[in-house]
Amino acid sequence: MKRSHAHLVTAASSPALGRTDKAHSRIETLRPLKPAAHQGKLIEHCYRAILEASGSAILLLSAESIILEWNHAAEMVSGWTGDEALGHSYVELCLPAEARGPFLARLEQVTGGTNVRGLESPLRTRTKSLTMLSWNISRVLGTGGHLIGLMAIGTVTVPQTRIEKELRLAQAQVHRAVRRAQSAAEEERRRIARELHDEFGQALTGLKFDLAWLNRKLAQAPAFTDGGDLQYKVHTMSGSVDRLLNSVRETAAALRPAMLDDLGLGPALECLATTFQERTGALCAIDVAQELSSLALPSEISAALFRIAQELLTNVMRHAAASQVQMRLFIKHGIVTLAVTDNGNGITHERMTAPHSFGLRGMQERVALLGGRFRIVGTSGIGTTAAASLPLAECAAP
Repeated sequence: MKRSHAHLVTAASSPALGRTDKAHSRIETLRPLKPAAHQGKLIEHCYRAILEASGSAILLLSAESIILEWNHAAEMVSGWTGDEALGHSYVELCLPAEARGPFLARLEQVTGGTNVRGLESPLRTRTKSLTMLSWNISRVLGTGGHLIGLMAIGTVTVPQTRIEKELRLAQAQVHRAVRRAQSAAEEERRRIARELHDEFGQALTGLKFDLAWLNRKLAQAPAFTDGGDLQYKVHTMSGSVDRLLNSVRETAAALRPAMLDDLGLGPALECLATTFQERTGALCAIDVAQELSSLALPSEISAALFRIAQELLTNVMRHAAASQVQMRLFIKHGIVTLAVTDNGNGITHERMTAPHSFGLRGMQERVALLGGRFRIVGTSGIGTTAAASLPLAECAAP
């Protein structure tokens, strides 16, 4: 039903109550008022405008639940227009049979002078569906103290269980979306790493062979002016190609080591430990449980644990000043765990909770997305232990 926000259907103006006096129309419209002469009417019009602007269903009921006023929000919630609702019993029109007695009992309580707050009662709509409303009900008294009616303000409520269910569904959708994004990122890393290895690596290797061939030809050629300078230049270029080739290989391995896909997580971690030891001089030992040697882990778990191992070793290299690092990879009760322990400075609580600790938060979030758990403990002067545990079953359905 279309109406201005300043219109209100009332028992006094509705043909539903059988009034035929043309002086009372179904809709009253605001007209210019003289402030001095019509203060009462001005207040009444403002009151009705507020009722119509409210998002809550607002009813004026008699003590017997006869509907005397019915705002626009009540129409929207119930499906009943003002003409259809006014003059009818609210409990008979809008309540299921089992809710009528308790609602009438509360109306009697309010009539006696006790207001009601937060009364939850189902409303049966025009289409026979049920909507739960929370009602605040109080008396409306005239200037002489006589009862005009009972004002009931109803707000649609959503059951807590439904809210919790919707939140869980939303969280699950977010987790699935992030997991798909991470899988896509890992696949893109794999593709770029292969292109670096296959295209750039092969091209650089070919260039190195060409330089070696040119160097041999220069050595065999008859002596000529600047021959030594040319050989030196070729030798320098060959060294530059070697360094560039090593850089390409390291970049490809950092993006996605081929060993992780070809041989599995254990050998990839061993290679990572060897590289760390060569760069830092710190002893890096790794212990892989025997049962994991023959077990093909899901790609998500392998990638996550490898990235976590990379981040943890980077943290050791930057902050720990450790001389020894121990990595352990094992499985227990269907949960794969990577534990990294060092004998360095020991991570502090302040560093673990610092806003700029993006690496730690990244590891925690990566593990949480796969239904796992990340723990890190540090002791000053003794070292730090970090462990990431991931359930195999969680990765069965992405």
